[in-house]
Amino acid sequence: MNASVLSIFVIYSLSISAFAPDRNRYDKYGIKIAINEIFFVQAQNQYDPPLFLVQYAPYEGSSLQCLITLPNGTNHYIYSVTMGKSQQQFFFAGELTNTKNGTFIGVAKYNASSSSCDTRFSFTVQYFYNYEHQEYYVIHVEPSGRYAYGFANKFIFIFDSFNISLNVWNGNETWPDHSFSPHAIDITNNFSVIAGFIRNAVDATAVYIPVIYLINFSSFTNYPYIVDQYRPNATVDTWQYLLTNSDADTYSAKYDMSVSINNNGGVLVGMQFINRVFLFSVARSNPIRLYFISRNTNGRSLGNGKSVAWLDNGFAAILVNTYSLNYQWASSEIYVYDIQTYGYNSNSTPLSIFPNQHQLLPLSFSSIFLQIISSPSSLALLDDQGNVLIMNPTPSGYFPAVRDSGSMPVFTSAQLCFPGTYKNRSGIQDCSICPSGTKNGGNSSTQCVACAANSFCPLGSVSDIPLSALETITQVITYPKSPENTQFQDVLIQNTFFINKCHTLYASPVFWWLIVFSLGCLALGVLMCSGKVSQAYSLDKQREPVKYWLKNIDLIHEGESMIGGLGTLAFLVAIIVITCFGILFLQQYPIETASTSSFACDASMRNAKFETNLQSLSIPVSNDEQQMFDLLDTQSFILNIQFINTLINCDAISIKGLYGSAWTTIRWLTCENTDAILTLSMQLPHQQISIQVSAEDVKTVGALRIGLYANGNETDQYHLKELNFYQSFFKFGQVLSQSLPITLDITKIINETLPISNEKTVYSGIFIPTFNVDLNGLFLSNDQYVRQMLPSTILTIAIVETPYYVKNTQLPIVKLSEVAFDSFLFVLGFLEISTLVLLILALPFKATRRVYFISFFKKSFQRLSTLLERRKLQTNKNIELSTVSSNEQIFT
Repeated sequence: MNASVLSIFVIYSLSISAFAPDRNRYDKYGIKIAINEIFFVQAQNQYDPPLFLVQYAPYEGSSLQCLITLPNGTNHYIYSVTMGKSQQQFFFAGELTNTKNGTFIGVAKYNASSSSCDTRFSFTVQYFYNYEHQEYYVIHVEPSGRYAYGFANKFIFIFDSFNISLNVWNGNETWPDHSFSPHAIDITNNFSVIAGFIRNAVDATAVYIPVIYLINFSSFTNYPYIVDQYRPNATVDTWQYLLTNSDADTYSAKYDMSVSINNNGGVLVGMQFINRVFLFSVARSNPIRLYFISRNTNGRSLGNGKSVAWLDNGFAAILVNTYSLNYQWASSEIYVYDIQTYGYNSNSTPLSIFPNQHQLLPLSFSSIFLQIISSPSSLALLDDQGNVLIMNPTPSGYFPAVRDSGSMPVFTSAQLCFPGTYKNRSGIQDCSICPSGTKNGGNSSTQCVACAANSFCPLGSVSDIPLSALETITQVITYPKSPENTQFQDVLIQNTFFINKCHTLYASPVFWWLIVFSLGCLALGVLMCSGKVSQAYSLDKQREPVKYWLKNIDLIHEGESMIGGLGTLAFLVAIIVITCFGILFLQQYPIETASTSSFACDASMRNAKFETNLQSLSIPVSNDEQQMFDLLDTQSFILNIQFINTLINCDAISIKGLYGSAWTTIRWLTCENTDAILTLSMQLPHQQISIQVSAEDVKTVGALRIGLYANGNETDQYHLKELNFYQSFFKFGQVLSQSLPITLDITKIINETLPISNEKTVYSGIFIPTFNVDLNGLFLSNDQYVRQMLPSTILTIAIVETPYYVKNTQLPIVKLSEVAFDSFLFVLGFLEISTLVLLILALPFKATRRVYFISFFKKSFQRLSTLLERRKLQTNKNIELSTVSSNEQIFT
């Protein structure tokens, strides 16, 4: 009775603990592909027993392929496959399923003498039944291919494939932390790196935390032992810091890790659940320290570093998946870095990214990538449907192009680098874009040559393009402002009295007034003074008529002065100049037909003033204006597009127009590529339309130039101007993006010129363009170009008219009647001013003359007084002498 109950309990326990994985999934429990330079192998669990797809090198469509069934493999599930660097055998590890219980490790050895796929490999499987199902169980083989190592939480083993011996022991004897669960491993000749989870402290936020162990091997027993460890610490207050990883003890693809070691001791460790890839260094001669170098974090998402693989020459491939934080897939890409040359961190620019614009996934492939493995020269990619792509290295000047044969695996083949790109080292990486200032027109794909000086030579250049090819043509200039003086009187004053502002002195009426007056004064002075030195009777007859006429024409002193007559004569000359000025100024309208104002102090002076304003198209206009609007609305546009510095040809171009909600094909009028400039022109069916130009080519484009052309039409009253403008878009040091959304806003300009006499109002009209575009999104840097995914260049131009128009009005400052009246008033004013000036000038002469006479008479009076005083003194003296003489006589 007790035995029966025990038997039932054991059977029930086994059934409860039976392992029953989903055989159709490739993202469960381990790595399902392995590759070296001899062959590639893939474990396919969807069959029971499992199959192994073996593809022999060289990896191309004609190489041998075998599909081999695991002998006696019913109820076997393959966790992982692995192989040595150059051994003709591969290892596989897994677990029994259904009611079976046990873990196994096996080896398949190549039999070169066999001609049948079924007998090409001999299989040996070792089982151990002492351990229950392990959620994480990883294996790897040391480079010689003899020893395979297995690691789980509960056990570790060494499998000797030469002697077919298996040594298994409890994991607690090796792991420093007994909760350690291994997730990824790589092994070299004398050390190994293994990554996984350990249980955290009870009071910590994270239940499980990641850890990386550095392992050495005993030289006597080949047993592994831990020598160093590194624990990635999340930065406080980041989203990684808040992760609990509470379910990390149960298998989930979210917690996949990856490890890869190169021949120089470089170690890459990918942990997609924190979106980080770590770079370490280990000294090959003394591998006891795990030196942290840098890390790469790819933003707030999961998936970065789901799988990592070192390649030859210090290159590395990183599988960068993008998942949301709740592990919803978004994209998968393979980044190739030159870590040896440029290092590796979050700011590193990859050499290339797969897939890209010319390395596309085969149609049968899923977009979700699971694993990458290197040989290390070739790279094998596995998607979530079990499809395999093997990327073969290509020599300098060539990139690995995907050749979709429809069978599995899919291989790449060498293809010459496109113009504008180059590749100077062998490998699986794509060609690189030529740096700014260099070019590659397709003559050499291993290097780019320097461009000519003063040429347009951005990223990806294929030719030297002169800067004149980027010319922007603008038809409409800023409408002029009204002059400072919009009254004719002010204009006359400005040009009459302000001589210092004259570009030519003779343009001023004051100048001629002074010249005539000065010459007249000089002639009068000569005439009046000449009589003093010649015969008076012969010049008096000539002076009298001059005096007579000068006094009779004297308007300033009313016939009293010859100087006034000279002033009047100069005034008449000034009147003539002012009258001529008014007539010539009248002709300086409109500005379109006016010439240089050489008759005035300001050579740019025009008889025009201006008004500018914005008006809504929804406001009705007059019948006269409506005809101008009708001419503009019926103008037929030709769209001109130039792709500059490119070798894209017309056979790659397709054009569509948006009619309502449907895109309809449009034919071009002309298309040609001349001197690396692809020029397109097309007739637009109507003015407001969206045009899409697709260039189904991966060649680079340096710049873009867009223009509109439309014929003009002129009548006596309405002038529809010819439309012919171009706008260039370029950035030195960058390349044109492959997605080019541009909005072209067109605005009506209506110019109204009012007549100066009885003519009709003249209207002219033209459209002006305004390009609405984000230049930062229109061009790409080198790093952005590498990440670009589009296989073609698509230009979308939406032509839209603005809901307003610009109204410019030109009207004359003065008309003919106003010129006559204003000139007459100005002449009267000028006469008064001239009179005042002459009076002011005459005052000094009158004052001088008066002072002269007063001084003369004063001096004469003083002389006369002195003479009389002297005579009086002499008389008194004579009287005294006479008196003395008489007294003497009397005394005697």
